[in-house]
Amino acid sequence: MVESFSRVSLVVCLIMMLGLTLLNIVLRWCGSSLLWAEPLVRHLVFVCAFLGGALATGSGHHIRIDLISRILESRGYQTLGRVVEIVVSLFAVLVLGWLIYAGYSLVQIEFQFGKPSFLDIHSGFLVAIIPVGLALIGIRYLFLLVKHLMKFEG
Repeated sequence: MVESFSRVSLVVCLIMMLGLTLLNIVLRWCGSSLLWAEPLVRHLVFVCAFLGGALATGSGHHIRIDLISRILESRGYQTLGRVVEIVVSLFAVLVLGWLIYAGYSLVQIEFQFGKPSFLDIHSGFLVAIIPVGLALIGIRYLFLLVKHLMKFEG
């Protein structure tokens, strides 16, 4: 479910970014432009980064350093290599949980002290991209942790 949501949202964001950018270029040729398009495209880039991170994490193509587990598995210590994978996944889930909490605190502060920005959207909603994006990545890491735990027992 998370993967299909991320894929569809990523495609929609990319189409919107390309469409708005192209529209703004064409409008500039005509001596006009949409003032709100460029800030929206910048925020959509941020959304795409988090969605791409969630997709990469779920498919196992995220950036990781698995030198220790590879060395252990190549020397015949498959069980110890799996333990390292579990510990790394658990650490990632804990760090992401902390970052989600920090992002949520930032959103609360932004709603308290922020102001409406482009298209009269409050800046708190724009900053909310951070904890929501991190939560998507966190859910994927949680699934990855469960997968490693089930593989370890099986």
